[in-house]
Formats: sequence, C-alpha cells, structure tokens
Amino acid sequence: MSTAGIELEVIKNQIANLCAFSLGQQKILSLEPSFSPLVLRRENKRIKEALACTIKYSAMPLTGLKDITLLLEQAKKGMTLTPLDFVQTMNHIRATRGIVSYTKGIEEECEELQDLVSSIVIFKEVQDKLESCFSDDGEILDTASDTLRGIRKALLKIDGEIQTETNRFMQKHASSMIDNIVTTRNNRVVVLVKAGDKNSFGGFIHGESASGQTAYVEPSSFVEINNRKQSLLYQEQEEMERICWECSEVVSNIAEDCLNNLETCAILDALFAKASWGKKEDACVAQLTQEKSIYLKNTRHPLIDRKKVVENTYRIIEPVRVLLITGPNTGGKTVSLKCLGLAVLLTYCGIPVCAEEAQIPFFDHVFIDIGDDQSVLQSLSTFSAHLSKLADVSQHATKDSFVLLDELGSGTDPKEGESLAIAILNDLRDKGCLVVATTHYGRLKAYGKRHEDILVSSVQFDVEKLVPTYHFVEGLTGQSNAFEIARRYNLKESIIKSAEFLKNQQKTEEDRLIEKLELQVLENQQLKEKLVEQQTIQNKMFKELQNEKEVFERNKEKNIEKAKQEAEDYLHMVKEEAQAILDEMRKKQETEKYHEVLDVKKKLTLLDEEEEEEIEEKEFKVGDTIEIRQSHQIAKIIQVNKNQITLDLNGITVKSTKDKIKHTHKVITKPKKVFSMRTEKIQSFKLECNLIGLRVEEALPVLQKYMDDAKFNHMATVRIIHGDGTGALRKAVHEYLKSDRDVVNYRLGAPNEGSTGATVVTLRG
Repeated sequence: MSTAGIELEVIKNQIANLCAFSLGQQKILSLEPSFSPLVLRRENKRIKEALACTIKYSAMPLTGLKDITLLLEQAKKGMTLTPLDFVQTMNHIRATRGIVSYTKGIEEECEELQDLVSSIVIFKEVQDKLESCFSDDGEILDTASDTLRGIRKALLKIDGEIQTETNRFMQKHASSMIDNIVTTRNNRVVVLVKAGDKNSFGGFIHGESASGQTAYVEPSSFVEINNRKQSLLYQEQEEMERICWECSEVVSNIAEDCLNNLETCAILDALFAKASWGKKEDACVAQLTQEKSIYLKNTRHPLIDRKKVVENTYRIIEPVRVLLITGPNTGGKTVSLKCLGLAVLLTYCGIPVCAEEAQIPFFDHVFIDIGDDQSVLQSLSTFSAHLSKLADVSQHATKDSFVLLDELGSGTDPKEGESLAIAILNDLRDKGCLVVATTHYGRLKAYGKRHEDILVSSVQFDVEKLVPTYHFVEGLTGQSNAFEIARRYNLKESIIKSAEFLKNQQKTEEDRLIEKLELQVLENQQLKEKLVEQQTIQNKMFKELQNEKEVFERNKEKNIEKAKQEAEDYLHMVKEEAQAILDEMRKKQETEKYHEVLDVKKKLTLLDEEEEEEIEEKEFKVGDTIEIRQSHQIAKIIQVNKNQITLDLNGITVKSTKDKIKHTHKVITKPKKVFSMRTEKIQSFKLECNLIGLRVEEALPVLQKYMDDAKFNHMATVRIIHGDGTGALRKAVHEYLKSDRDVVNYRLGAPNEGSTGATVVTLRG
C-alpha cells in the first residue's frame, strides 16, 4: 500500500522531530499502519492515555536518553568501557528513574502506560556506584577509591616540592634563565636556559629551540622529584584503569536489562512524540468501532495552515457504502479525500486525528489511487497508471476494505470514462467495500442519486469571487461553473449562450428536476448556516455576559472586603500617628518650650481633620453619630427636621444645624464609664488654678493640664490665679488662652474674683 498521495510520511517526519533520541525516531519513521484489531486496540489505548497525560501533566521527561546499545554489547563481551561510556550509562539510569517518577505522579488510571513502565528495571545502586567514580564530564573522581585519593594527594604534595625547587633554582641561576620559564617535556618538569649554559647544571637536556639559542634542561636537582612524580602518575593511570575495568563488570551485569529498558524507552519516546504532536495540533484519539461507519467532526488536514484551513464534518453511515464527492477542479475534492484517508491511516499508526471527534471502523486494507503516477520507465500514461491501480483494487479488495479513488475514470474519453467509473463502483459495491471517490462527470452524479447506498456530496465554489470555499456539503452535486468562469474572463456572450443551449438540450427532465431541487436544498443549507452562525454568536454573547456577571459578583464581594480592610488599615495608621504625636507632646511638655508644644498640638489637630476628610459625606439621619465642628464633642442624632438637628450630648438635648455638625467614625463612650469617671474627677476638681510662685516655663505645663481636666469635666467657667508681679506670667497665660480654640473668651477678674491677679475663662459648653 502506497501512502504517498496521503502525505503520511510528512507527518511522520514532523512527529520524529519531537522524539527525545534516535531509537524513538526510528520507531516513528519505520511506522506502518497495522490492520490487526488486537494491535489497533492496544495502540489506540496507549495513545489515548499518553495524550491525556501530555495535556494535563506535559510530556513524559525523556531527556538524557541516548542509544547506548553498542556500549552495552561491549560490556556484555567483557570489554573495558571508557569514562564517557559510564556517563551515558548514568544518564540512561537517571532517565529511567525520571520515567518511573512521572508515572507515579499520574492520578488517573493508565493501565497501558503503567504496563510499559513496570517493565523498566531501576539500578539505583549502580547509579550511586558510577556517580561516586565519574563526574558528568567523564572525569574519574578522587572518591572512586581510597588508593586513587591517596595517589592524587601525594601528587599534590610533590607538585608543591617541584614548585619550591624550581623557585630556588631560578633564583640561584637567574643569569642563565630565559624569562624564568618552567615547562614540561616528556611529562617531566624542565627549565628554559641559555644554550651556552645547558651543560652547567647536570641532569638531562630534553631538546633545544628552533633557533638553537635556548635549551630545555632538567637539572640534576629535578631528576629525583620528577622520577617520583612519574612513578605516581603511572600508579594513578593503573588505578584509573582498574576502576574502569571494575565498573565495566558492574555495567556488564545489568547490560541485558538495560537493553530491554532501552527498547521500552524507545516505545515511550515514540508514543509521547505522537501525543505531543496531537496536543500541538489540537487532535483527538479516534474511537474504533465494529460498524462500517466513518464519522469525523470538524476535521482538517494537518499540513494546511491552521489560519487558512476549512474544517468539515464527514459522515459515512450505513446503509451508505459509497461517498461520491463532486465539484469543480481545485475546489477541494481531493483535500476531502485525503482528510478521510489520512484519518484512517493515522489511527492505524496510533496517531491522533485532527478533529473534534472521530469514529473509525476496522479495515483489512486501505487502497489508495490519488495523484498522477505516470511513469516513463514503465511506459505508463496517466490513464494506464490509474487502470493498473484499479485492477489491483478489483482483484484484492474485500467487504472489509477501504478504497479511496481520486477523479475516477478520468484521463480518457468522457463517455468511456463515465462508463468505466460506474462499472468499477458497481463492482466495489458488490464486494461491500467502503468507498470514497471524487468525480466531475455528470452521469456519475446522476448514477449516485439513484442509489441509496451512495451519498452524493460536493465542495462549494464561490462564483462571485471565482475561488473555492472548500466547504463540504452532503446531499448536493457540485457544478463545474465553467460558464460563469468564462463570463468573468470576457468570453463572448454569444458563445456562452450557445454552449448553455447545447448543454440544456442534453438534459433529461430528471436532470432538470434534480437541479431545481438541489438549488432549493442549497438555499435552505445557506439559510441554516446563517441561523447556526447567528445562534453561535448569540450563545457566545450570552456566555460572555454570564462570565461578566460572575466576575462582577465575585469582584463585588472582594472590593467590599478590600474597602473594609483599607479603612481598618487607615484607621489603625491614624491611631498610631495620633499616639506618636501624643507621646511627643508629653515629652515636649517635660523638656521643651511652650511654642514647640503648640506646634505638636497643631499636628494632632491637622491629623484629626485629615482623618475626618476621609469620611464620605452623606445625609444625616436619626441614630447617626456626629461631631460638633466647633467644640469637637461627639453626640447622637435623635431627631431631624429639615435643617434643624436635635442631638443627644451626654444625656443633654441640644439643638443644632447641619452646617455645624459632621459625620464621624468616633464612638460615644459608654455612659456608665463616663459617669463614674466624671464623678471621680468632679469630686477632686478645683474651680481655680493657682500659678503664683511659678516661673513661666513651670506654670505653662500646669496650666495646660488644668485646662485639659476642665474640658474633660465639661466645666463652663474656671479661674486662673497668676498674680500681678511683673505681668510676665499673666501675659503668658493670656497667650496660651488665645491659642486654645476651646476657650470662648477670657477676662481679668472682678474685685471679688481676684481683680488683675486672676483671669476668668469661659469654655465652650
């Protein structure tokens, strides 16, 4: 069976490029469709599991795998492997462990994959052994053996001795040295000296430069050290060879199992390459069925650009046994034929199908006649090549065969071709084959319409644009559209009219009725497509609206919670800042001057105002907590009458207007606590503050504390006794009172109130 016309080889090459190593690629490139139901079911189940895992968990990790068959065979024969061979062996073991680890992470039941992976043997001890001996670069490590570690330690020591001796020698014989150069010759340390002095140091001469002016000399003092180093290097080499031989024995013991692992890894590599291709192409795994029916939903050819390809749905369902595709040349008939054939062959190769859904039956063979097989060597014309294939089909096809025939009966006289095509289809129908054929013969279309086991279909052509649409339509015969195309190319209208007259003369009444019926069916089909398109758009819009509604509802709750949290965070920050300012005020009362204390107090006032600005203005209603703007007292609204507001201020009913109050987040202190605190304070609170005898800087903190207590106890009037003296204390008291916005007014005392030695202060109620 030739698959050249189907382009299966191109797809196999695409999949092979996704493989991790050469053995997996070989599996793909040598892949042939299998017609064994047992093999098909197994491969179908494997690719279904692999595709599901690739989509959910990504592809199986197979990096590090290489074809190590040769080195394993060498190990089996007792040959000593190289350090790089051991590196490849380590990578192989690591890869197999990664495969096992991947399958352990799969939550779903994957019977076929687990069966494959269960055959892999893991050699962790061998991996540990090799990793202790070799680095990933192929270097033999000191940890390979205690002997090797000791030898290399001795080599480091002797290198130090050589360095010391060369330094001593160069300092002593600096006049004979050439640029203090130290190098090696024959793995022995030598120095570069003037040619005239080469015999002055004993030892050995290892050669001269090309000019003959310098010589490489191993002085006698170097000989013994170099000999010892050579001995150690020889011991090191022997030990490394012994380590390689020992590790080769270890690999030899697992070689047979590793070869089996390699075969399993190749199968898995090929399998997951198919799955990765299927994921990339958004393909599905076809369902195998005993019924001789094909169903491909929204399928496409994988080699056509995804942005340009037209998806079509194909159905060949009993009693239909023949699908006859008609339409103009270059209209897409052959593409439809290839899509159907490719879907079957991909399934029979265990490869996903480019469709949303696929149902493929079991066939015993697939016969393909697509393209021009004209051969000069075999003296075959195009028609002869077709006849050769048709002869093969008629001789070997059975009721379980699938036959694909492109342009059936073409390449010869149209009448003979039509007759031959009908005879071939009759033969294949008698055999019971499932047939897909393309044609543009008129008699063949009429022939198809007369038989219920033949489904006549077409690919549409856009007459306005003179381009094929590639849309597959069931139940309609395609037209060649030759006359419409001729008009576009400005052929004489008289010629076209004459041709149309001759064509109509050849039509039977049956042909005319069929054309009229098909025209109505086509119009209905177009209307149906428009309705489906509109319904799709409406469904999409409805789904988008539903999604937007869900997002809005989710975000609504989130935004409310976010706003609450931000408000709480801001309030917490304000409280912390207020506390910091209060702490600063307390410090400055003790240590700083009066004007600095006032500055800090202003900060607190500004902070309080800033905090209040954050509160959203809204209508005043009964039950709201408000703050009186002038006195900063907190009250609750008990009645609202247009602009008049009645307040409850600590049990006292107060009238106010809207412009004199504002909303606040502050809370009213519980009455019981306020009452007890006020009672305690009032019992000990004096109605006057005596500052006589204090200096200004001493008196102001006392005055401030007294005024705070007076406000706290809601005192309406208090008296400050400052005396006359120089008048400095009276002036400082008045300055302070002037800056206190809770002071309504102040005056010097009456004769019975202390006269000019005292000041009477009225506070806000």
